Amino acid sequence: MEPSGPSNPLLSLSTFIHHHCLRLGAEFSSRISDTTRFLSGNLPPPRRLRLAPSPPFASVSQPKQTAATANLSSDHVAKTLAGTALYTVSNSNNEFVLISDPNGAKSIGLLCFRQEDAEAFLAQVRLRRRELRSQAKVVPITLDQVYMLKVEGIAFRFLPDPVQIKNALEVSSAESLNILLFDME
Repeated sequence: MEPSGPSNPLLSLSTFIHHHCLRLGAEFSSRISDTTRFLSGNLPPPRRLRLAPSPPFASVSQPKQTAATANLSSDHVAKTLAGTALYTVSNSNNEFVLISDPNGAKSIGLLCFRQEDAEAFLAQVRLRRRELRSQAKVVPITLDQVYMLKVEGIAFRFLPDPVQIKNALEVSSAESLNILLFDME
């Protein structure tokens, strides 16, 4: 059943994002667990330090950089994310096609984990922006390139893979069931 009245592009975008928002969480969760496993396998075990008693007056000290924070530099994070492909829609100048509110105050760039989702976004762009009908295209980009982007005034949003969302929900419900069973024993 078609909704009556003019369609709102931000409402369409919101619905589109709503269907895919958990996918990002699943992908990041996977990346974080991979990074955690990597760090736990490559860092030496923590040493037990005996702390000196604190002085009877207040003091401020600068935290020292540890091996864990040294390993998580921007370059290290970018290298970890390098293998993840994303897709977005660009214009003929290879610039991101952005979605803006009617006032132009906020702009959103969409990044999709599946090419099919980017194609669906492209179809929406072609319907709503006549000047981009023949010029807009789906382009691949890697997650490390996105991580290194520093663009003022643009919020990037990820559209996760529905399969990853389903997997994350299954794992989450299985863990919840295990916790409940453990509490009953």
